[in-house]
Formats: sequence, C-alpha cells, structure tokens
Amino acid sequence: MADPAPSDFTDPAFLAAREAAMRAVPAPPDAPPWRPPSYADALRVSEKITSDYRELHRPDSMDVKPSEVCAALQQGGVKNWVLMGLHGYVGYMSDPRATQDVDVLVPYSQKKKAVKAILERWPTLVVAEMEFVVRFKDPGDLDEKAQPKVVIDLMLPWGALHEAIIKNCVSTDERTQLRIPTVEAALACKYAAMISPHRLRKKKLLDTADFTNIVEAGEKPFDEPTLRQLGDLVWEKGGEELVRFVEIALNDGQFPL
Repeated sequence: MADPAPSDFTDPAFLAAREAAMRAVPAPPDAPPWRPPSYADALRVSEKITSDYRELHRPDSMDVKPSEVCAALQQGGVKNWVLMGLHGYVGYMSDPRATQDVDVLVPYSQKKKAVKAILERWPTLVVAEMEFVVRFKDPGDLDEKAQPKVVIDLMLPWGALHEAIIKNCVSTDERTQLRIPTVEAALACKYAAMISPHRLRKKKLLDTADFTNIVEAGEKPFDEPTLRQLGDLVWEKGGEELVRFVEIALNDGQFPL
C-alpha cells in the first residue's frame, strides 16, 4: 500500500479540523493576572531570575546587573546613556521576564568614557569592538562553542531611531534613577526587531510576545503621533504599520511577519 500523502498544514480544511479538535479539549485555567507595581519592582524580578540562574547553573560567571552597569557609567562621568533592551522596558510589561545581557545606548561622544568606566568596574571582561557596538564578554561563562558570552552591549546609535531615542525619548525612573526609553520608544524598538530580516525567527517570537505584553499592560493610550514619528524612522511606512501592530496586539491578532 502506498504511503498516504503528507498533510498540507496550510490547507483551510486541515486548519479547521485542528481548530475543532482543540476546541473539544477543555481550556486550561489562566494564571491570575499580575503586574509589578513599578519599574523598580519589575527590574528587581528580572535581575533576581538571572542571578538565581547564574548561581545555580553558571557558578563561575559574573553576575553583572543592569543597575550596576548604569552606576558604573554614572561614576565614570557618562551623562547621556539609556538602558535599552529588556531591562529598559521591563517595567512596561505585565509579566516581566529575564535576560542575561545588559544593553546600554550611549552617543559616540561618550564611547571612550563608557568603555573605560565598564572596564574599571569589571577589568576581566573581554572586549570586542564593532562598528555600532562594543561587546563585553565574560570569560567565566562560555557558550556551546566554548566562546565567552556577552554580558554587556554598549550600543552606539546606528540609525535615526536610536538617535531620536537618546535625544528625545528618555524617561528617568523616580525610584531607581535609571534612564529608560519611553513606552512609545520601547514599542518602536520591538517593532524594528520584529520586522528585521537580519533577526532569527526564534528571537522574533520573543519580540512579538514582548510587544504584545507591553501593549496589553498599557495603563493609558499611547501617544499615536509619537508612535508614527518613531515608526517612520524604522522605515518610510513604519509609522502607519506600528500603529496597526498596536491594534493587532490589543485584539490578539496575527502579526504579518
């Protein structure tokens, strides 16, 4: 007997049958909603997860915390900096998560001071200078290829979006005094990552979840003109699409990626 033809997983009949089968299964109970009361609390949760992971699974690694990186920059005389990546927008999320590296954006004029400040605080880190980023790697924490993992990315503005953020879209958290992107800037950065052809698919899935998390946790309407301005800095029609992405997230829709 010939083998049956493989299923077409994009066929509407297949998808309808799958939907019907899954609806026949009782839905699991949702976890109760929880959101940290402040950015400081969200950052503390994120830092604790990473620190516990390193203590249990990477005992030889350095436990570099975002708050410590920012303190080192301030002590080194770096005045214009922004905590980016997950640590920069974790306070906007309803469900904070963790990451192992710290991303900080500084202007080119502050690069030398920032590199010096970080190395004075963590002198054993391995430095790798690239065109738009200076990477600091931990020799005590190796990846699957036995290479030191990145623990700090000192980012430099490589496009109009990052230049606009560091000039006009910075908010200082009252409790921690950390400089973080505004919520509109955080959404624009996640949007840029989601549509980037250079980003791995598995990372885009995290970006999509983060974007949706930020939108759903919004306590007040986002500033649409600012979203449009920042989106247009990603690409010429990005502002319109970024606003549409916010609507998709609010309606639990499918992003066109």
